[in-house]
Amino acid sequence: MIIGMAGGVGSGKSTVLSILKQYEKVRICMADELGHQAMEQGTKAYEKIVAHFGKEICDESGAINRTRLGKIVYANDRQLGMLNEIIHPVVWEEIATQAAKYGEDNLFFVESAILYESGLDKLCNEVWGILTEDTLRFKRLQESRGYSRKRAESIMQKQVSASFLKRHCDRLIHNDGSEEELEAEIARIMSAYGTRRGNGGK
Repeated sequence: MIIGMAGGVGSGKSTVLSILKQYEKVRICMADELGHQAMEQGTKAYEKIVAHFGKEICDESGAINRTRLGKIVYANDRQLGMLNEIIHPVVWEEIATQAAKYGEDNLFFVESAILYESGLDKLCNEVWGILTEDTLRFKRLQESRGYSRKRAESIMQKQVSASFLKRHCDRLIHNDGSEEELEAEIARIMSAYGTRRGNGGK
């Protein structure tokens, strides 16, 4: 089964996935990591990105500086759309390959901050949404990533809302409490899939 994991930046998807990894028959695919790999030097996507955005987005070694690129795309919807047109097909192809390999006999989770926006939800049998109060999301982003409130708001405004997730997701995970409460909620959900904590997934 292929399960999409949706939730905006700062919602705690990484924490949820770290718990899920402890369960049997669980495989995790991080779409954002695949996107980063697609931008590495020597790839076709790298060449297209540098050709479009210019060498000023690169550091001294020639690698794409994601912070510099991020400042451009999050300030301009057209530029963000162009970046997505380059990256999304590469990510889709790799996820489809992994899903075909692992999705039949496992719970294959696809994590993405833009699961719906990128259309990855169409690859999934169902989608789980992670809900977290915006004030807590701001706090997490400021503490863990050093984001200003303005930057955090800019990113969050471009992502799907909590009301959207409530309408479209098959399951909802609330991540406003303690990690112990989160673990208990996930345990209740996973019991419905006949899996339990074991050696963990990958």
